[in-house]
Order: sequence, then structure tokens, then C-alpha cells
Amino acid sequence: MRCIVAATDGSDIADRAVDFAADLAEKFGADVVLLHVIAASTVASTGTGVAYPAGDLRADLRVPRRVETTSLPAGLTDAANDVADKAKGRAEARGARRVDTEIRMGDAAEMILSVAKERGADAIVLGKRGRGRLAGLLLGSISQKVAMLAPCTVIVVP
Repeated sequence: MRCIVAATDGSDIADRAVDFAADLAEKFGADVVLLHVIAASTVASTGTGVAYPAGDLRADLRVPRRVETTSLPAGLTDAANDVADKAKGRAEARGARRVDTEIRMGDAAEMILSVAKERGADAIVLGKRGRGRLAGLLLGSISQKVAMLAPCTVIVVP
């Protein structure tokens, strides 16, 4: 195992996924890529009038480790960087030696799959996130979509 992509949104469930990914990386000497996805709908709801379609990988939002762009409100940029930094510190504290962070904007499942493919990931680790029975049936969850479409092993942490 050489590369593990772990998705995080800063929640307790995501923290458990980061911990699992870090433990796995420490055991196998793998790289960890911690991914935080900003939903395009979040940007639209901030009142900036800026909205991007899912899957839009604008170069200014693909900056590794940090989001450095003036097209996002400062509070949203700061929050995304805080989530990424917290996850990185957490992974390093658990023994992961090579940890990178990425922040993307778009559909979470699509961005997780995209980063996994780009990085040649051997595994994707993400938290199970309950949406409610009806929404889950109608929309499906991020973990379900990733598990169905991933080019590698997917580990869903409860």
C-alpha cells in the first residue's frame, strides 16, 4: 500500500476516518492525502453570487495543502484550511509520516474519486454519514457512491 486518500469534513466521524487512515499509513509506510471538499452549494449560499458546477476543478482551487483564492469568502477559505490543518495534525500525531492535504470544491463523491484516481490511491477511507432514511434512499450517500465507483479499496469507518 503506497497511498491512502482520506476524506474529512471535520466531524467526529471524519476524525475517526482520519485516525484509521493514519494508523494504516503508519503500518504500511504509505502516504496519506487528506481531502476536504467544499460543496459548490455552500459557496452559492454565502451570498457571493459565485457558484461552480460539481466537478469544476478550477486551478485556483486545486492548490495542495491550502486554499489560496480570492474567489471564495475569507471565512469559508479559513474554515476549509482549519479542517485540513486539524486533520493533518491528527494524522501526524498517530504516526503517519507523509501527509498532504487538498481542498477541492464540487460534489464530494466526485472529488474523492477524482483525487483517488489522480494520486493512484490504493485505498480510500471515509466516514459513514447517516442522512436519514428517505434522503439516503433518494440521493444515496457519499460513502455508497464512492464504494460503488472507486478504482481501489474503500474503507467506510462507522
